Amino acid sequence: MSAPDRRTVRLRRSPRIGVFLTLGVLVGVVVAVLIALLTPADGQYPTSQVLGFMVLICAPVGAAVGGLIAVALDAIASRRARVLEAERVGEGAPSTDD
Repeated sequence: MSAPDRRTVRLRRSPRIGVFLTLGVLVGVVVAVLIALLTPADGQYPTSQVLGFMVLICAPVGAAVGGLIAVALDAIASRRARVLEAERVGEGAPSTDD
């Protein structure tokens, strides 16, 4: 059996960007609903049309803010990364010790 392969690796936690984007879109939709319902009604535009336009504006803005937060958290996580010594035990599948 050959000697184990040792390497120095960086271990860090990274945020799931898709989750942050989805939450940003959902927050944007909630903000759009609040804006559409809390602003005084205009006789020219129905509330449903105002809601549609506000969703088209607020959802991408929310996704962008969520993405920026994820990128900022990723930068913080990369600064807090730990350097560890890793050892490869075998080729392919992990061994099972009985």
